[in-house]
Amino acid sequence: MLQILEQDVISRDPNRAAFMPVITPLSSGEWLACQHVGTALASPDNDIEVLDSSDQGHTWNSHGTFRTETDVGFAYRGPEIAELPDGRLLMTTCRFHNEGKNLFDFETEALERPDLLLYWSEDKGQTWSDAQLLTIDALPPEKYTANGAGRFLQLAENRWLYFIETWKPTGYDGPPDQKAAFVVSEDQGRTWGDLTVVADDTSGRLLYWDMMECVLPDGRIYAMFWTHLHGTKDDLNNHWSVSEDGGRTWSEPRPTNLRGQVCSPIALPDGRVAAIYNHRHDPHGIHVAVSEDLETFDLDNQVVVFDAGAEAQLGDTKTDAFFEEHLLIGFGKPCGHFEPDTGTLLTYFWCTSGGITHTRWVRLGTL
Repeated sequence: MLQILEQDVISRDPNRAAFMPVITPLSSGEWLACQHVGTALASPDNDIEVLDSSDQGHTWNSHGTFRTETDVGFAYRGPEIAELPDGRLLMTTCRFHNEGKNLFDFETEALERPDLLLYWSEDKGQTWSDAQLLTIDALPPEKYTANGAGRFLQLAENRWLYFIETWKPTGYDGPPDQKAAFVVSEDQGRTWGDLTVVADDTSGRLLYWDMMECVLPDGRIYAMFWTHLHGTKDDLNNHWSVSEDGGRTWSEPRPTNLRGQVCSPIALPDGRVAAIYNHRHDPHGIHVAVSEDLETFDLDNQVVVFDAGAEAQLGDTKTDAFFEEHLLIGFGKPCGHFEPDTGTLLTYFWCTSGGITHTRWVRLGTL
């Protein structure tokens, strides 16, 4: 059983929208949050904002945004901060080259070129290094794009995983070769290689989008996917895969009984998994459900942490393209983690209410 214990806002500003928050509790007791902000979900002015809280998320102080005068032509999206064993912070994020009017070309489905970036901080996020560009030699740029997907994992001192997904760039005429994958660093982020594919339907029929993953108490890595039928507006049930060897090999994706889009698993200490996911059919919103076997979730006792109501979609589409429709969503990218000190789940997401797109957190108790 799940129950909502408390909830609050990360940021809510009528002059701009906020998206894709991630909260990182630091060893000092302080919380850091990062998110991207701008006029729309995928607008050319998207920028990274970092915030801190000393009262467990009830009030937040903004450190400002990242863009400088030299950043014209880039949009920054989807950051995440991790605390490292030596006390430094690592932020992973993507920047997209503003080559066209939209993130996707609605006719060809091509994606604006993304860059994978890392930033480092030695003062708890007050200042950050210049961007470190991560390139993947195994993905020819004329055929592939690679953008961040999933949670950054530190499995060991010499095994860090940076999760990505692939798509097709502008100028490539063939179909997209979509893969959910990751690259590995064995030297604490200095260099990256060893591209490992987690899920890939080589027929091109199924798309394993927005992989999210967690490490289970027994050390296995459990991943969940928004599973979509390419060329349609149809989603299948969320699928899952597991690795028993630190990500080197993965089971074939299997369906769960969740019918959602982005779906983030959260490992519980008793071996169960909670999943927070986008429920994009009536009634639209963000739900949390628990599974004891990694595949079948208790839908009868799931909890709604956000009810989208009439603000599930923001505006009307001008074409029948799925990608245009998706860029008008009014809520999304739910995520979370288990807090050992309180024995609760902390979830976070972006949503729209009263015409303001903002970021929130919700704490849940588990029974």
